[in-house]
Amino acid sequence: MLSKYFKPGLLEKIAAKAGTPVYVYSAPVFLKQVRAYQKAFKALDPLFCYAMKANSSRGLCALAAKEGWGADVVSGGELYRALRAGFKPGNIIFSGVGKTPEELDYALKAGILFVNAESFEEVLELEKAAARLKLRAPLSLRINPDVDPHTHKFISTGKLGSKFGVSFEEALKIYVYAAESRHLKPVGAHFHIGSQVHSAGPYALAAGRLAAFMLKLASRGVNLKYADVGGGWGVKEGGEMADPAALAKAVAGVFQGSGFRVILEPGRSVCAPAGLLLGRVIYRKSGGHKNYIVVDAAMNDLVRPALYGAKHPVALVGAGRGPEKIYDIVGPVCESGDFLAQGVRLKEPRPGQLLAVYSAGAYGFSMSSQYNSRPRAAEALITGPAAWRLIRRRETYRDLVAAEK
Repeated sequence: MLSKYFKPGLLEKIAAKAGTPVYVYSAPVFLKQVRAYQKAFKALDPLFCYAMKANSSRGLCALAAKEGWGADVVSGGELYRALRAGFKPGNIIFSGVGKTPEELDYALKAGILFVNAESFEEVLELEKAAARLKLRAPLSLRINPDVDPHTHKFISTGKLGSKFGVSFEEALKIYVYAAESRHLKPVGAHFHIGSQVHSAGPYALAAGRLAAFMLKLASRGVNLKYADVGGGWGVKEGGEMADPAALAKAVAGVFQGSGFRVILEPGRSVCAPAGLLLGRVIYRKSGGHKNYIVVDAAMNDLVRPALYGAKHPVALVGAGRGPEKIYDIVGPVCESGDFLAQGVRLKEPRPGQLLAVYSAGAYGFSMSSQYNSRPRAAEALITGPAAWRLIRRRETYRDLVAAEK
């Protein structure tokens, strides 16, 4: 477990100042992950585009931007946040299946690297936007390589039948059309096979298919520059990211010396181990054959256990009492699915004691909500052995109704 990076005394200080629930991130851990990628891929010299959807907090994104990374965004809002965090527009790519005309206008006006289109109709809409702005829109297509990444069905995106991307056959027709358009400029091709992929094999297979397709396009006069192999490198809850050297070897085995500039989109693997959710014990109770610890953090703060069945390690901050028991860790939300962990072995906590949910730096706050009219959590960033700062204040009741009329 990554508890060595989150000292109990410092967590107590953060909770006392920021309140609970609070997301706590470690800048040293985040940068460690970033630099592991840079080291593994040094010979290939790719462009890394941090996947904003994993965690769009300005405090973390700014760290990646300062390391020279770009950003992968999937909405106009993420594009706004990426620019605000310091990512250079020319290092930003815009992905996603449902970009609106307004979002396409925003992206082109911002001068991003390219738009990753996912359908012929989207390409036509992009063409219209470029015509309105009197420019040529840099275009990439997300291609579905029909590769099984062997991961959870909700985060598997590389098989035909997924809503994402187009087939190679359709992509060929789109690229030919785009190459002949006055307002489109094909510059890249892209795949993203899914998330939590723990083997480099699926990447090697997908990359090989993409490279062959890009060479086929070149033979027809459509010369692309960027080969975007997506993200999704796995990291297990409670553990550190596996060395991406195997992934680098697989990608380099296909694209080294090809003349194509490789793009990677790390997200979860970079920020998941760098964060935890800190809550405080409210009550303890028993129901039938189960023991419960009720905390002030809930599924609106961290939905992954309820949505994906994710098993995040949990630990008390400080010592518990007596022998260990089996507990379900639940929150105040009025849903049976409101749990942060089930069947975990802990000593009995004291009322008011802190409890940490580890590996919560990705798809934690970014997927949080105000369900049950619960203000969203604060976020804090650890910057050194005993140093931290608040990077997002806790929402108030007034924030809940600020947009209402």
